[in-house]
Amino acid sequence: MRYDRFLRRLVFACGVLITLSLLLGPGMAGAQAANKYETYRAAIKKDFGIDIKDYKDQLKGGKSDGKDITKYDLKQILMGIKIEQEHTSNKIIALEITMDHLEKFPDYYTRLQDMEEDAEDEMEDLKVKPKK
Repeated sequence: MRYDRFLRRLVFACGVLITLSLLLGPGMAGAQAANKYETYRAAIKKDFGIDIKDYKDQLKGGKSDGKDITKYDLKQILMGIKIEQEHTSNKIIALEITMDHLEKFPDYYTRLQDMEEDAEDEMEDLKVKPKK
C-alpha cells in the first residue's frame, strides 16, 4: 500500500515538473535568445557603429536570407564585417555578405585568415631563400 502511494506521488510530481517545463521552457528560451541578440547588437554597434535592430536582407538570394544573426558565431560575424568592408563601404551589406559566407562555412573567416597567413609566410620564405 505504501509503495502504491509512493508511486502515485512520484507520477504526480513528474507530471507537475513536465507541465512546468513545458510552460516555462519556451519563455525562458525566448529570453535567452533575446539576450543573445542584444549581445550581438551591442558588439556590432560598438565595433562598427551600426545598429542591427531593424536589419533586413538587402541582397536577395543570399544563402542567409531570413536567417537569425545569432545562428552564427559572434567572433566570426565581427571578423567578417571588417574583412568584407574591403569590398563595400556599406556595413550592412558587409554584414549580409558575412552571414552568407558563414551559412556555407561556420568558421569561414578563421579559415580565410589562416590561408592568408600561410600565403604571407610562403611569400616571405621565397624572399629569404638565396638564389643559385
